[in-house]
Amino acid sequence: MEKEDTKMLKDYFIACEACFPERRSQLRRLSLALRRERINTMEQLCHLQQTGPDALLALRSIGTKSLDLIEQVCTRYEAQRT
Repeated sequence: MEKEDTKMLKDYFIACEACFPERRSQLRRLSLALRRERINTMEQLCHLQQTGPDALLALRSIGTKSLDLIEQVCTRYEAQRT
């Protein structure tokens, strides 16, 4: 995969703060938790999200409340890619 096709997770979550201003703190916390688990690109996150909730819930600091926001961010990302 080429570099320009890879969107870094941290940068994308920062960009999402404008779309979800009421969830800014949750976006920042999620970004940190995901990167701590070595999920650094949106492609990695979207792939993990598509495998089902168990894969995400197995990660440290990711709970059921986070799943909805992760789904919204991944849906937005996928829509922008097409």
